[in-house]
Amino acid sequence: MPEMQMEMDATPFSTLTRREREVIDAVVCGLTNREVARQLGISEQTVKNNLSTVFEKLRIRNRLELALLAVHSQLGVRNRA
Repeated sequence: MPEMQMEMDATPFSTLTRREREVIDAVVCGLTNREVARQLGISEQTVKNNLSTVFEKLRIRNRLELALLAVHSQLGVRNRA
């Protein structure tokens, strides 16, 4: 098990903050920046800043790549039971 944890920690996702993961979750659900800001109680500019940081950390360029990566990696995908 420790080996598996080390592998997970070595991924770019391990560098994401809790807030960045919350923003990803909202984006994957299809929310706009304004809607994400309202849901999380932050400014729209903060959402934009968080997304820019996420894009840089994950080496992606846009929301579509983020959504595809998040769904593929099961990151930011809420349980819909």
